[in-house]
This record gives sequence, C-alpha cells and structure tokens, in this order.
Amino acid sequence: MIREGDMPTYVVELARPVPAAHGEQLARRVYYLAPDIDTFDLVHHGDEVVGVRVTTTGDADPAMLARRLDEVNDAEVRPQRLVTPEVAWRSPHAVEPADGVFDALVTGGIVHQMGDGAIAVGPPFTTVLAALDARVTRIAVERFGAVEYRYPTLISTDTLRRGGYLNSFPQLIMSAGRLCADIDVYRAFVAALERGDDPANLLQRYGTHTGYCLPPTMCFHTYKQFSGQTLPVGTTVITARGKSFRFESRYHRSLERLWDFTIREIVVISDEASAAGIRAEMLAAACELAEELGLAGTAESAEDPFFAGPAVPRRALAQRLNRLKYELRLPAEQGRMISVASFNVHGTTFGEPYGILLPDGAIAHTACAGFGLERLTFAFFCRYGADIAGWPARLRAEMLGDPR
Repeated sequence: MIREGDMPTYVVELARPVPAAHGEQLARRVYYLAPDIDTFDLVHHGDEVVGVRVTTTGDADPAMLARRLDEVNDAEVRPQRLVTPEVAWRSPHAVEPADGVFDALVTGGIVHQMGDGAIAVGPPFTTVLAALDARVTRIAVERFGAVEYRYPTLISTDTLRRGGYLNSFPQLIMSAGRLCADIDVYRAFVAALERGDDPANLLQRYGTHTGYCLPPTMCFHTYKQFSGQTLPVGTTVITARGKSFRFESRYHRSLERLWDFTIREIVVISDEASAAGIRAEMLAAACELAEELGLAGTAESAEDPFFAGPAVPRRALAQRLNRLKYELRLPAEQGRMISVASFNVHGTTFGEPYGILLPDGAIAHTACAGFGLERLTFAFFCRYGADIAGWPARLRAEMLGDPR
C-alpha cells in the first residue's frame, strides 16, 4: 500500500492479465467493485493489462479487492470476444476541438452542479434542449406515426423485473424508498434527527422499499402499458420524454454522464421485419439530423453494459454479432466521443414476458430509439461553443428563435 495524503493507494495485480483491447471492459466495472474506490488506473505491461492501481477513501482490504477484481475479470472480461464495431454512418463534417465548454457554461451561470451526477441547467441550454427534442419528436410523430405519452416518474419494481432489467444491470438500479408506516418509526426518526444523526443512515434504518424504482429509461413504461394486450393491425409506435436515473457511481462526468437525465424514447411494437425496418429508418433519420446541424460523429454498433452475471460475455457478443444495438456518437470535450442516442432491436425479449401479442396471436417484436437530451445538447454546445453570439445565424434562429 502507498499512502498519498489521507488516501491509501493499492496496486492490485490480476491473476490472469487481459489483452489491452479488453481494458475498456475492465475499466467499466472497477468502481462497482467496492463503495470506497475513489480513483483508479489500469496498469499495463506491454500489450496486456496486468493490474489496477486503486485509491480508496479509507483503508481497504487488498485481498478483498484482488478477489473481486479477479472474479469480475474471469467471469465478464476475459471471456469476451471483441468485434470491430460496424460504422453505419460517418459525418461529412470535420471534428472541431472542444475544450473548456462545460467550465464556460458553469462560469456563465448556465449550468449548476447540484451533487454527484446531478446538474441543473438554465437558458440558453434549456432552450436548445427543447428545440432539439422538438426536432426528434417531429421525426417520431410525422415520419413514424408515433403517439406521445407522458408517463409517471416512478415505475414498479416488478415491471423492471419482468423486463429483465434488474438482473441485467444491477449496478445501475436506483430505487424509491420511504419511512415505514409506523408512528413509532416516525417519532424515532424525528428524535434522531433532532439529536443530529445522519439522515442517510436513519432512512436506511427506518426505511422500506416502496415497490417502485426510478426509471432507467422510458420504454419499460410502454411495455407495462401494453402488457397482456393483443394489438390492433399495423405497427404501434409510442414516444415519451421523461427523467431517467442510472447509478453511474464515480463514472459521472459533467453533462456527458449523469445519474439523473432526460430521455426522449421512441418504442416500436410490431412484427419482426417492421420493427427492424423502422429501427434502421430511425437511425438514418437521426444521422440526417446530425448532418443538418453540422455535427461531426459516427453511428456504430455497440453493446449494453451487462454486469454481474455469468451470461455477460454471451449476451454482449450476441449484440455485437447481430448488430442489435447502434449508437450515435458525437464529439465532446478533450477528444472524447459520447453516445447521444441508441437504436435497438429486441426480438421478443419484451413482447414475451409482458404478454404483448400481434393480431394473429404471435408474440410482438419490439425496437426502440432513445435520445439522451442533455448529452445531445452538450455535444451541440461543444461544436459551437458556449458563446451563442458566435453561432451561425441559421442555428441561432432555429435553436433559440434569435433572428439576428
């Protein structure tokens, strides 16, 4: 152990090193190994990752860290077969260097850090976000006949369980709790607060699960809405905008990755060919919009962040090989590319557990597109800068209603 100030640092060696190409897969999982990991770096030797240098908020058990790291590495990282992503679209616009945009938004009072992974935004950021959302919504409604719904924020835990979210992405779940409905609990809670006890500890001690979670995306609301139904002839397309929540641990970064964000989702429920065809058309429409807005970037195949299960390598490979997921990736700060939208086909993964049937009695196929609106808006600001006076006149008019 090396102590740097008050923060101990441990170099945890991998029992079985992995190729450097697997480093990103390992890095996605490190913060979820233990709650007191503050920072980490992968340790390379030649073309392999041989360990992880971990800094913790307090003294940790190196043997525990090594055991957990090896377990995740052996179960989820080393067995993965990586596939070169397929690039479905590449913008004709050149990447423009973008640095200091987030800091400029903070300095200008446009963005306010409210806590880990939680950021408040004001105009003109909110104005641009609304304009971009309106463009996406117009595509959904006018091109694909989507019907717009407004869903509640809370979603039942059972709905997420039925759709497989709980066992696929346990690291991202954020649940809703409340105090137990007991007068003695309320009195004890208030008394402890008055003594100065930590509210977080008290909520854990006296709290209970409500039966609801904070939704990780909007599509599960749609599957719940149509569960147990036989749909009419034709394709059902639903769009909704809402707040979504994913525990990103310490992976959160500016507006690029939030615990609390806004998503515009478009869900397609139909037969297999129609679902796949509309997914392809939605991806093409999003790329056309990015081009029209002058944004650089690519659309390429990707996979979901499956975690904590023996089936992770198999499920990730299936997505990669079958091109079940594409992401629209745009430049942000310091040369980073961020996913601002994803386009997915699911087969009967959701139609079956939710009992959604087609008119002929067949299980419905589904597809969806989801746009992270804060990310998309931030990518727009990274392209044109925080000073709106320097934007092209056409975009000032379209995004801000500014005719100058």
